[in-house]
Amino acid sequence: MACEASMKDIRLSDLDLLSLSILVNLYEHQSASYVSQKLNIPAPKISRCLKHARELFEDELFIRRKYGLVPNEFSSKLYPIAKEIVESAKGFQSLHQGEIDYVDEHFEIVAPDLVSYRFPNALMGAIKEARKELTFNISSWTQSSLQEITAGEVALGVCCSQHCAQCGYGHEVNLGQYQNYLETIPLTTLDKLYLVCKQDHPILKQEITLESIADYPFVNTVFGKAGQTSHEPGPFQQYCTAHYLPLHTEIAITSVSSLFDYLRSSQALALIPYSAVFDMVNEIPELHACQLSIYESHRLYQDIKPPTLYLIKKKHNDSVKLNWLIGQLQLLIGNMMHA
Repeated sequence: MACEASMKDIRLSDLDLLSLSILVNLYEHQSASYVSQKLNIPAPKISRCLKHARELFEDELFIRRKYGLVPNEFSSKLYPIAKEIVESAKGFQSLHQGEIDYVDEHFEIVAPDLVSYRFPNALMGAIKEARKELTFNISSWTQSSLQEITAGEVALGVCCSQHCAQCGYGHEVNLGQYQNYLETIPLTTLDKLYLVCKQDHPILKQEITLESIADYPFVNTVFGKAGQTSHEPGPFQQYCTAHYLPLHTEIAITSVSSLFDYLRSSQALALIPYSAVFDMVNEIPELHACQLSIYESHRLYQDIKPPTLYLIKKKHNDSVKLNWLIGQLQLLIGNMMHA
């Protein structure tokens, strides 16, 4: 009943699309700094819009934690309504673009958070420098992303795909299944690994090897996999199986914010192939990230094929601006992935 009372008091004239868009993105990503990067909006403005939304709805909406903003119950009820409004606004924008002979083109992009965290500002800068009349929106890669690209609802996707060479795991979604509909462009091989754990984890006081990692509980991370299935083993799990190393996998996690939350209160370890994890972990003093030695990474990938990061688009979708955007993403992601 409290929720209904608050909703009745809202003045529709006070609603603004930017605040709703920020609310939707905060709900989905739970990180104000990430939303600032994604929307190319200064952090103080994010805070002001969140303050405005809290005053408008007379509710805190999010609970502040050291690792980010956690949606409360009211925010969870508000999210689908706000999401629908924001998506409808995109439809109006497309209609307006049609009336002005498509001076602008809008592109929906999906990518893992740990890939897209770095490049929105750089991409915006490249668009302005080249004076290109185009806009883009970046959303998280999900289990339905391949179907959305095939249907033309999403212009570009960034995902990873990995097939075990010798261990017999063959259930992962094969991008080749979509070869009649999608074009896949290899970007980079993800052959480096980054360990994430609690700041005071005991493994940080000993030599970090594949064997010492296997001594602790493990979290299987599923970020941007082609099929986004949490039950498929990752490269380290495949390595342990092939080399008869006992490994206890506690959980599989598909969200970066959920992973950080879990590791803060656990002795578990996670291995991530994205160097952008350093940027995000730096905002969370309770967590620590470090790169595995080249020797240990080579040991793991000697028998296990490393995942490859791909840029994906629908076949026969070849506008001049889309091809320019693809070229920019190839440059940006190639430069940033292991910077």
